[in-house]
Amino acid sequence: MMDTVQSTEAKLYRIILFGSHGAELLVLPKNGRLHLPTVQMPGHQRFAQDLTSSLRFDWLQETVRLFSLDSDQRESECRYEVMQSCALRPSHTPGSCWASIASAAESDFEDTADHTAIAKANAECQAYAVGRKYGPFARLGWFFELTDWIRDEIRRLGLSLSGRFSQLNASPTFNLIRFETDGPAVWFKAVGAPNQREYPLTLALGRLFCRFVPEVIAARPEWNGWLAKEAEGSLLHECCGPASWKSAARDLAELQIHSLGRSLHLVEVGARDLRAHALSDRVEPFFQAAGELMDRQTKTSPPAISRKELGSLTARVHYALDGLEETDFPVALGHLDINPGNIVCSSVGSLFLDWAEAFVGHPFLTFQYLLEHFRRAFGQDHPGETGLTDSYTAPWRSFVSPTPIRSALGLAPLVAAFAYAAGNDLWTDSRRIQDNRAAGYLRALTRRMDRDARALLERSLPCPS
Repeated sequence: MMDTVQSTEAKLYRIILFGSHGAELLVLPKNGRLHLPTVQMPGHQRFAQDLTSSLRFDWLQETVRLFSLDSDQRESECRYEVMQSCALRPSHTPGSCWASIASAAESDFEDTADHTAIAKANAECQAYAVGRKYGPFARLGWFFELTDWIRDEIRRLGLSLSGRFSQLNASPTFNLIRFETDGPAVWFKAVGAPNQREYPLTLALGRLFCRFVPEVIAARPEWNGWLAKEAEGSLLHECCGPASWKSAARDLAELQIHSLGRSLHLVEVGARDLRAHALSDRVEPFFQAAGELMDRQTKTSPPAISRKELGSLTARVHYALDGLEETDFPVALGHLDINPGNIVCSSVGSLFLDWAEAFVGHPFLTFQYLLEHFRRAFGQDHPGETGLTDSYTAPWRSFVSPTPIRSALGLAPLVAAFAYAAGNDLWTDSRRIQDNRAAGYLRALTRRMDRDARALLERSLPCPS
């Protein structure tokens, strides 16, 4: 419902690029001294993709990102990224060369900090390799192991790797890579903390709801990773007009209806429990935390919500939860992060991606998130909103009468905002909410709930004053 804050400040990075066997390093000899390649990068959501693209175009190197090197340097100084070449016989651009790591001395480098960083990066790679630190994607050589495995898995489908790939996200425990083949592309994704639940969830959803999620080809349990076929079609945000949104809304309802009766199993495999009773248990603790964050606010605009106002908001959220529970809807699969970038539209139906934020709870909460994105795309009060709502609610009319549907639509905005804010672990993490951006984010969500509660009162729906 709300976008995360992304920094756009450009930063300079020095690249510690290991060769395919880990014994060589790409360097730039100049004036009798060695330099490391550098790239300037904005603070961007797809950092790994932009970083590897820069190495591809500026230095003609196919690479994968391993990890960022921890450094005690000041924010204004250069940072180091550790990467590895994906070519068995790496080439180089004019003005650069591959140097032996073992024979490179500190005095060979223009900046002795580079030599120190290289030694530290080498030690880090060794620590990951022998298991002193956990991170399958910080080991030298993991990419070659991965491509061998993918090659074997897709062979039984009659496919072969073309050699072209794109690493979109990366860390020692997380990776997202698209591999091209001589047929449809395949995606490899692996997850680490705090999103480990996405691994068992993705496998379970693939078994239970294959009509609505991409086909999983194979799993790699030791990496919490899986290989999936690329979904054919266009992402919803690439589609023009409300018609595709209406189809997606209808398919969302159909998926949720298919999930009825499976809530306990979905919770067991990692879905968040956001049923009414679980959300009710979080109301007082959440608004107590919100009050402390409001007390810490230093800006005068927008104004902080007072403790008295938070008390009223607490009561209104409880009322809305009780009202939604009384609509007697069945509990269904939900998606806290549903958005037009993770819905694929095609002539045979919609596919829903990225289930790290799966939950079980009232089905209309997920529709409310989709509706928010529709309003962002087409504006408030767009005439297509009625058609979108009708498309979503039509499949539910076989299970619930029109009156509870109307009530649920009226109560969903406030409960959806609360579920979005309280349904994750951010507000309970005392360390993370010390960050000003995280604190501001939670205050903004609380203000959103306050607006939704006031709007609910104005529509004369059951909600205490």
